[in-house]
Amino acid sequence: MNFGTIRTSRRLFLFVLLLSGNLAGAAVESTSSHGDPASNTWTVEQVVAALKEGREPSVSFEEAIYSSMLTEPLIVRGTLHFTPPATLEKEVVEPYRERYLIEGDRVTFESERKHVKKTISLEDYPALRSFVEAFRASFTGDVAQLKKVYETTVEGTSRQWTLLLRPHDQVGKSMVDYLLLSGSEGRIATIAIRAPDGDRSVMTLRRGPSR
Repeated sequence: MNFGTIRTSRRLFLFVLLLSGNLAGAAVESTSSHGDPASNTWTVEQVVAALKEGREPSVSFEEAIYSSMLTEPLIVRGTLHFTPPATLEKEVVEPYRERYLIEGDRVTFESERKHVKKTISLEDYPALRSFVEAFRASFTGDVAQLKKVYETTVEGTSRQWTLLLRPHDQVGKSMVDYLLLSGSEGRIATIAIRAPDGDRSVMTLRRGPSR
């Protein structure tokens, strides 16, 4: 896998993470307890269950990208979309236009500034496929599948929690060091991703379409 493919794969599974955590439309019953006092530390099961209840069909975002190749952070804005049952889309509208689209096992990337439109199959990218499958599993409350791909660590309470995800296998570790989600109840506020080379991004989510 070359450098460009690694960068694209990181962005793709980050966007899958965001969508599956916030945008699925189907209602899911949860066996996790939401009656615990806010002072009690949450578990990963409670976080996932709460995120399902807080999902929306679209979420706007602002993402700050930090890289050794940049003299200052790159700020991008756009919207994340979910169309049932399994179409996931990330649309960047500022300062350029890009689109990432997952339909089943097919992933399409479009960029106006790069003058490119490329479609790949998840069958050809086992690491990316494992991330997609893990977060699709979250639609049905399959926390076991999420834990199969990631080492999960939760800190905090329902009012303010963090969820740290670190890949188990070496292929996953070659693309990302960790993902750190923070939020309150069933809403994700920020997601930070750090690559092994030190590059990182921090995405802030907002309700409703992008401006």
